Amino acid sequence: MSGMIESYLRTLISQEDVPSGSDIEISPFVKSLRTGVKIPNDYDYKKAYGDYLGEKYK
Repeated sequence: MSGMIESYLRTLISQEDVPSGSDIEISPFVKSLRTGVKIPNDYDYKKAYGDYLGEKYK
């Protein structure tokens, strides 16, 4: 489910996907979600979260 929402939001904020002259307006809220942070495709978020929890509850 989160992957589907992420994909949807990416299409909303991606300027390359919007044809020029299009009537699509991107809201300021959606624009504010864009961080510019690039996450590698092979990023293991489950391992990272497990590592975080391990450190938190030492």
